[in-house]
Amino acid sequence: MAILSATVVALALLAQATDFGRASLWCGLLLMAVDLFIGGATFVRCVAINFEDARWVMGMDLLRRAYLQIVPELESYFVAARDPWADRRSLGHGSPQRPANLARSLTTTSSVVATLSSVLAGSLAADIGALANRPALLNATLGVVASLVSAIVHVRYAAW
Repeated sequence: MAILSATVVALALLAQATDFGRASLWCGLLLMAVDLFIGGATFVRCVAINFEDARWVMGMDLLRRAYLQIVPELESYFVAARDPWADRRSLGHGSPQRPANLARSLTTTSSVVATLSSVLAGSLAADIGALANRPALLNATLGVVASLVSAIVHVRYAAW
């Protein structure tokens, strides 16, 4: 987020200094490419951390079940339900996505990074189109398509 914010400020200052000329497009291309790489690496690491967290939660669930098999009277001292799927309001590991949980899943760190990276991919595509002297409508279309493709790639990677 800090790098992306710094890039936006730098591009705004550069665009004013160059009257939105080709120099600002070339600099934007370089800065957005670096930001996109950092966003992609951050997204991959966030997904890995989420997977690791899910593995630890599954391990804790196994330990909780073992304790309950050994000493069933301990059940009132555990905060998690005996059946991890009992609470349908939560978005548990491996559970199907439900419309009621969509807002919660869109506010995770990996989702925010994926969204910003997808918008950045679209901006980068539009910038390349502008550098190639393509019409503005085509540049906007390129940007939208690149953003959507990037979003699909992010979602598929996270699901994998």
